[in-house]
Amino acid sequence: MVTTPHYVIRSTIEDEQILAGVAQVMEGAFGQYRQLAPEVPVTDQPMECFLFANRPQWAAFTKDHTGVDASTYLQINRGGYTVRDWYVAYFLGDIATYSVAAHEGFHQYLGRHLKQRIPPFLEEGLACMFEDVTWDGKLPRWDLTVNYGRQNALHQAMVDDRLLPLEDLIGTHAGQIVNRSHEQISLFYAQCWAFARFIREADHGRYRDALARMLADAAAGKLVGDQSPKNDRSLWNSRSARPVLEYYLGMELPEIDKQYRAFVSRIANLQAG
Repeated sequence: MVTTPHYVIRSTIEDEQILAGVAQVMEGAFGQYRQLAPEVPVTDQPMECFLFANRPQWAAFTKDHTGVDASTYLQINRGGYTVRDWYVAYFLGDIATYSVAAHEGFHQYLGRHLKQRIPPFLEEGLACMFEDVTWDGKLPRWDLTVNYGRQNALHQAMVDDRLLPLEDLIGTHAGQIVNRSHEQISLFYAQCWAFARFIREADHGRYRDALARMLADAAAGKLVGDQSPKNDRSLWNSRSARPVLEYYLGMELPEIDKQYRAFVSRIANLQAG
């Protein structure tokens, strides 16, 4: 067990250097999460992370602790998952493990601090922005505009004319695509990532304050447009996605789609990594 100011990391990994790296990533990422919505109040209670040395240990824990949802989580081929305000992952090599920790840590952060759920596709996209972890000595660093894996998938989808319509994307969550092909899963996450970048960067950051308000309202239980049962993030209503986005971005979905596609075209055609 490794404890930090905001986390308790429970692990079967014996490499102390890896565990120290995960601890640094989590604390560094926590500061990055807060910058997205400074008005979201944070709690003093540490959040729990479960990091296993291998997939069989991860699978055994999943079967024992996630009930009827275990069959869905066990379809995850690579990565981890978050339940309420704790996440579960396994070792994939240092770079990939840090990436998964930072991604799942964002879901965990929202699970702890938000009373209502923002559209899951947007939550996934925001989580993807933290996947590219670089190091300055022993300290992790992030450039939230960089994710070569997601950019490559987005670029290929543009070349192949396979982009999902925004109307379909906004009502989808990760559990619905976990058993699809690798290409379909990659495309879903790439487009979610692109929309998260759109809401932070488009038109010189025009919608960045809207994102902060959305997160702050969800933390306060006052998310405008949400049709889900109050105070239960697990019962998200997919019909909430459109009114939530239209309210906070201040335009109808067809106009959001138009601007989003223009933004996707711009970032997908930059030189991929």
